[in-house]
Amino acid sequence: MNQRIYATVVKAISNQKRIDAASISQDSTLESLGISSLDAITIMYEIEDALNLEIPNEALENLNSVKDILDGISSLVQSKA
Repeated sequence: MNQRIYATVVKAISNQKRIDAASISQDSTLESLGISSLDAITIMYEIEDALNLEIPNEALENLNSVKDILDGISSLVQSKA
């Protein structure tokens, strides 16, 4: 896994929910982190800005865990390369 993507995702979640980044893992569910659909949108905007990419709205529909976000962002970055 790309460490830059992982760090960006964790930082965005940590900033939005004001939780310690060390408490966020790939296996964390969005529900367990208290992330609502509105939070998810805000987190995605921060990730888009940090990684200079555009995340399609459809990609937000099936996100249940941090790993889902990481996999989706990794795929977008690879397809952009």
